[in-house]
Parts: sequence; C-alpha cells; structure tokens
Amino acid sequence: MYVILVYDISTETKEGKRRLPKVMKKCREYLHHTQKSVFEGEITEAKLFALKSAIEKLINKNEDYIVIYRMDNKNNLKRENIGLDFDPTQNIL
Repeated sequence: MYVILVYDISTETKEGKRRLPKVMKKCREYLHHTQKSVFEGEITEAKLFALKSAIEKLINKNEDYIVIYRMDNKNNLKRENIGLDFDPTQNIL
C-alpha cells in the first residue's frame, strides 16, 4: 500500500522538542521524507503496524497529532505540486 504520513509534534515544552527528532527519525526508517513533517511511500501492512506502534510510544497523545492517509497503491493517487516538483521515490530502481 502507499501511505502519506503527516505529523504535528508540539514543541512548546522541552519534552516536545525532544520528541520531534525521535518521531522524524522513526518515520525515516519506514518512509521517504518529503517535507518537514510529511513522509510518504510504499509500505507493507506489517511495517505500517510497526511504525504506528513505535510512534504511539514516542508521542504525547494529548499534545501531538499524526495523520496517515492510506491508498491501495501510488497509481490511485493524483499528486499535484505548485513550485518545485519533488518526488523522493522517482530515483528508486
């Protein structure tokens, strides 16, 4: 499946400022970093489950916000960019 993951980690506290790079690092293990808080890519159901479990342990559910958009495959996604067109998956063989 193809997913787009977007997060908003509260950095108003020292704890939040420490959580942010941990969440980013964990997302980079599974997906391509597209923008500051946006990741996307192909992922299996098992790996998505592992990613979600890991993120749940890192975030503060009362302050942080994660959204995961799931599609059957990238072909079902119509992507439109304004400005620089950056697709981190185009270089993958």
